[in-house]
This record gives sequence, structure tokens and C-alpha cells, in this order.
Amino acid sequence: MKRYAMSALAGAMLAVLSGGADAQTLRLSTQGNAPHPWLDAAEVLKAEVEQATEGRVKIDIHPGGVLGNDATALDEMRMGTIDLLIGGTQEATPFFPQFQLFSISYLFPDEATFRTALDPQGPVTEYYRQVYRDADNGLTLLALTGGGIRNLSNNVKPVATLEDLSGMKLRVPGSRMDAEMWETSGAQPISLPFTELYTALQTGVANAFESSISAYVGAKLFEVAPYHSKTQHQFMVSHITMSRFAFDRLSAEDQEIFLKAAAKASVTGIDRGVEYDASLLEPLVASGKVTVTEVDKTPFIEIIRPLHDKVAAEIGASEVLQMIRDIK
Repeated sequence: MKRYAMSALAGAMLAVLSGGADAQTLRLSTQGNAPHPWLDAAEVLKAEVEQATEGRVKIDIHPGGVLGNDATALDEMRMGTIDLLIGGTQEATPFFPQFQLFSISYLFPDEATFRTALDPQGPVTEYYRQVYRDADNGLTLLALTGGGIRNLSNNVKPVATLEDLSGMKLRVPGSRMDAEMWETSGAQPISLPFTELYTALQTGVANAFESSISAYVGAKLFEVAPYHSKTQHQFMVSHITMSRFAFDRLSAEDQEIFLKAAAKASVTGIDRGVEYDASLLEPLVASGKVTVTEVDKTPFIEIIRPLHDKVAAEIGASEVLQMIRDIK
């Protein structure tokens, strides 16, 4: 018997002991600290579910990685001890290698294409729901969402060109494709959990990283990396994932409620990412805490674009890459 099957039985017994399967409180993990699109999406998910179930199902949100980094939380979800997670696809690649496609820089040509690709009813989302089903590892994809555009930050100097990046120790998540992308750009990739990044920048283990503006501000990374470069290399794709035991314990009606709530949360995550990108840096720049540098993106694009087909083929995601290219 698989470990998650045994955990599902334990979860069902726990539900009975705590008042029955119809009275549930689910734990949601996210690494985001306010202000962050993941937290906003979580609040919408919580509100929609609790209203539609008339309080039979409640969601407790645990921000700031207090339940562990995403890899730890996903593993806990497979055992049934955490129920929901909203996080970046980059840190989920050990569980779903096809998510590495979203680590490709300059994958989406514009925001309209990005929004269409993440439609909860669209072919890209359904492709990844099937990836989850094929993996058969105790997780269920509710929806994909956004998180803002990712830029480069560091604590050494302003970075405006490809040459400026050469030799920098740049933090990447666990994805091998992330490392390959930045090696191609001349950086020295260092794999670290996001929850360890602040200390790594303080101690010199890393001196550069890429992130959304929300994460840069919410985690106060500007305190240890005041140089922010507008590489705008990635529309961040995030996922709203549920433990399969938690999902399977729900009635068919409640499962539909969660899918509809996740669809609304998906739009919120994308919208808030756009809003925060436009507003969060201004007060930090005005106070002199952050220096923002415009970047000549053309050389970055020229060295990355040829890798798209190669990367997609290596991870078995050529089909979904073509889906994105076919969006009009």
C-alpha cells in the first residue's frame, strides 16, 4: 500500500473524530509575506469556499513559509498533514518536472498571452492537471495563477547588461533548467530554498537572485540586495495545489466549489501581481533604499530563445510549449 493511501485513511479517521467529514478545517501553506499575490489568492480561495459551504469547510492560511518551504509542504501534503499550497512552479519541479517549462525566460511574449495560457478551463491548465494525475503522488492541481513579473536583484552593483551579470553567485530554486538558463547568461547559479535567501545574501553565500517584486518587498530582500534590475525575464507561473486525500474527502458538490473558488483565486493572483509590480517599488526608490536599473533585454532574449525547444524536449513538454505558441 502506498504511503499516501495509508495517510488518506488516517485523515478520514481524523475527520470523523473531529466531528465528521462535513466539518473540516484545512491548512493552507504559502511562502508569501504580505503584500503578495499568493496571499491575496489564498484569501479569495478561503472566502469563496467558506461562503459556498456555509462554514462547513474552513481554511487556515499559514504565510511566510511557517509550515516549511514548498518542497517540504508538498511532501507533507502527500502524507495528508497539510491540505493546500499556493506557490511558484519552480519549487514544485521535483514533483512535476514539466513545470520546468515555466522557468524558461521570455516564454510569454506579453501579458495577454500569459493570461490566456493560465485560463483555469484552458488547455494548458488541463495539460498540467493531467500531469498531476499521471504522477499519481497524492496531489491535485486546482488551478494555475500568477505572481508578477520576475526581475533580477543583487547587492554588488547595478546590472544593466549581460556582461554585468558575469560571475555573480545567483540563487536559483531546485530546477536544473533555472540553473542552465542563468549559466548561459554568465552567472554562477547556487541552489537555495527561498526561505534561506535573506541569510545567504547577508553572509555572501549568494549575492544575486531573481524574484517577483512582491517577494522582493514582502520578504524585505531590498535590505540586503538594494540593486534591482528590470530584466522582466519571466511572467511568474504559480500553482494552487490540494492534497488528494483532502480533495477526495470532499463531496462531489464541495469539490466543484473548490474548483470554482480556485478559478477566482487564479484571476486574483494574476491581477495582484500586475498591481504590485506597478506600485511597490516606488516608495523604496523615493526613499533611496533601492536603485532601479533599466536593462537592455535584447542580448538576454537572443541567448535564451534558442533554448526553448531544447528545454521543452528534454522535459517532455514540447506539446504544451506549442499550446502557448498557438495562443492568438
